[in-house]
Amino acid sequence: MALPDARRRAYRALNEDGLVDVGFGLGLSFAALYVGLDRLAGVRLVAWFGLFPVLVAMLLRRLRLRFVYPRVGNDRAYSSSPAVLLMLLLTALLLAGLAVFAVYARAGRRPPPSLLPWLLRLCTVAVAAVMAVMARRTGLARFWVHAGVLAAAALVSGFVIADPVYGLMAMLGFPGIVLLATGIACFVLFLRRHPRPGPEGSGGAESDKR
Repeated sequence: MALPDARRRAYRALNEDGLVDVGFGLGLSFAALYVGLDRLAGVRLVAWFGLFPVLVAMLLRRLRLRFVYPRVGNDRAYSSSPAVLLMLLLTALLLAGLAVFAVYARAGRRPPPSLLPWLLRLCTVAVAAVMAVMARRTGLARFWVHAGVLAAAALVSGFVIADPVYGLMAMLGFPGIVLLATGIACFVLFLRRHPRPGPEGSGGAESDKR
């Protein structure tokens, strides 16, 4: 169902800052790093895999509080944001995957080699779904591009790249870099388009007194 025009404009304005892109880009890039270090170097970052989304969420909140809300206000957000709802779904998928790996580790067995690749592909498809819903809600074309890049990466990693490790790294790393670069560019443009309001009100009051 389409959003009313006022809510659609508000949601579009909220996502013009590019920080959603930055968050997803950081998450995908870290996932690519996790796969590479785990499979190629034997370095395990299991604890960081669960902690990293929390750190990214805290970073984005601080950036919004410091740079975004002083410029456009914080009344533009609303609680039924599809990004929030689907991010919860994505987090649930990641936690479910960690739980499965913990069960195998507790039993002293290694999980099937195909489990992690398909779990990560499922997460990538979930992120693509987030982008598609956001594109429909906001009308911002860049989210359709992100959804297409993520879906194509998941397809290529499963059926084109023979080596599963490099396939997963490409599936996560390439879209991650694209989203991160796009988000940073959008954030810079947002700051230029919405300069921080100066003390005009107090200046005007003082001039009136004179």
